[in-house]
Amino acid sequence: MNYYFITGSSSGIGKALVEELVKFPANYVYGMSRTNYMVDDQFEHHLIDLSNVDDVKGFSFPEFKQAEQIILVNNAGTLGDITHLGKQSDENIIDSIMVNLSSAAVLMNKFLKTYAAYTCRKCILNISSGAADSPYDGWANYCSAKAALNMYTRVVHEEQKEQKFPCEIYAIAPGVVDTLMQDQIRQVDEQSFSRIDKFRQLKANNELYQAKDVAVKLIEFMEYPEKIPSLISRIKL
Repeated sequence: MNYYFITGSSSGIGKALVEELVKFPANYVYGMSRTNYMVDDQFEHHLIDLSNVDDVKGFSFPEFKQAEQIILVNNAGTLGDITHLGKQSDENIIDSIMVNLSSAAVLMNKFLKTYAAYTCRKCILNISSGAADSPYDGWANYCSAKAALNMYTRVVHEEQKEQKFPCEIYAIAPGVVDTLMQDQIRQVDEQSFSRIDKFRQLKANNELYQAKDVAVKLIEFMEYPEKIPSLISRIKL
């Protein structure tokens, strides 16, 4: 059996990943989110608020007697309030960093610790963003967290080289996907985000990727990691 843990499983790319993965009888999927709409014999939902440190600290990965592969997808992400630093609330900064970075780091740590002695294939897939390399005004928390997530990926990759049963790890930016996050971006004003017109044009010109297409590509990468261009890469459809 292949076991998948997907954060942010109730919407967007996470939801699409779950829907695609459960089509295959050899897969069992754990969804991790605050809400859930999926009911399937191959799916189990874990109620968790990734902005809540106690929720994240309290989560434990299950032990498996037999597994072909175990995969963690750190997909959950939030832009929080899109506004310049100096105008944000303390809570917005803390919650954004918690969802986009701290929760992912804690889950990676728990995952690696729980399955360190497992001889099956193990993989962590961090969903990154082009924002990790682009300083978008109004997105300080998101850009910084994704850049740090990429560095976590690089460091863990180096550390796992020393392990007896190493875990693969990759960070993949999915491109600009038609999700609720994009809806949020298009609603802000230019004073909060000066590059708003670019994102409105992407929608108007039908240039946004669809979550299902991205999910299919991510699953292909997880099944055939030799197709992943590099440790830190970007999807091109």
